[in-house]
Amino acid sequence: MSNKEFQAFDLDVQACGAYQYTTGARYSAVTANARISDLTIEAMDWNGLKVLDVGCGDGEYTFELYRRGNPSEVTGIDLSPAAIAAATEKISNEATTFSVCSGSRLPFPDDAFDVVHMRGVLHHMENPMRAVAEALRVAQRVLIIEPNGWNPGLKCIEILSTYHRQHNERSFRSTQINGWIKSQKATIFLGKWAGFVPFFCPTLLAKCMKQIEPLLEALPIVRQLTCAVYVVVGVREPKS
Repeated sequence: MSNKEFQAFDLDVQACGAYQYTTGARYSAVTANARISDLTIEAMDWNGLKVLDVGCGDGEYTFELYRRGNPSEVTGIDLSPAAIAAATEKISNEATTFSVCSGSRLPFPDDAFDVVHMRGVLHHMENPMRAVAEALRVAQRVLIIEPNGWNPGLKCIEILSTYHRQHNERSFRSTQINGWIKSQKATIFLGKWAGFVPFFCPTLLAKCMKQIEPLLEALPIVRQLTCAVYVVVGVREPKS
């Protein structure tokens, strides 16, 4: 993260004990995140897996993944000391741990995990391709969920939204993310566009958008241009 962006996320935690989109203050953020959480659980069978959560933030979705997916253990890492401190305070079992660490330089040996979970973190990194390479070094599988770079409405929000500007939010096209995965001699096991509700918008608008979300997700081409996120699972061959 850049210093400006790093400070923005730390200030979020210092001000309210969590990131703005995990506090539940807005219906739109709660709704958007709920869809992403469902997509995470639907992407694979998490039961018994050893998971590394890169960019875990305040731990909200790390704990949710542990509760809903039933992995054997989850290790959360993030560059923000304030976020890791907030996450650590919530620990209630020995199967979840947190530490301050860069996703671009993972201090773990090859194949230390079964899967790396990367939820909305690549677009905050200076070198996302290197982060994907590191993920597929320490695990055979990687789940990536990122804002949909094909969506023109999202591109407008990135320019007009104060939050997006302060937190240096941006988006990548699916072809670029897929390319990073394939560069590590991995294949695309799953790739889909989903969700429609943005994180920060008026409640009435979010409710209307939620009603048509299933229709947009079902329409080829339309979903690529209108959905909020891109979900992809990359799998590499076992190392000899």
